Amino acid sequence: MSEPNGQEPLDDLNKRLKDARNRKTAGTRGKNGAAPRSDYGPAIRVGTDLVAGVAVGVVIGWVLDRWLGTTPWLLLVFFLLGSAAGITNVMRTAMKIESDAKADRESKRNDVGKNEAP
Repeated sequence: MSEPNGQEPLDDLNKRLKDARNRKTAGTRGKNGAAPRSDYGPAIRVGTDLVAGVAVGVVIGWVLDRWLGTTPWLLLVFFLLGSAAGITNVMRTAMKIESDAKADRESKRNDVGKNEAP
């Protein structure tokens, strides 16, 4: 202890804690340094896409029905169109999520093969 106020042991402790945190986060980050994504984001997006498609279709149909006096036919037509658009968006999002997961699995498989000794 070279310093009389005891600062040196605290500095050493801070340095060791910082090194430990860096080692811990380095193992959980991906290749590009980004934190791993949660599964909640895509799930919320899928639900929002479906609900938004149906809601927009219903609103457009309701407004057109009130304006043109064709109640309830345009509401039904735009409900179906909105539902189809929502399901299409859900399928597109699900396919993208699956392709991203497949690419991650492939990159992990390739990384494991590179790390093994010949």
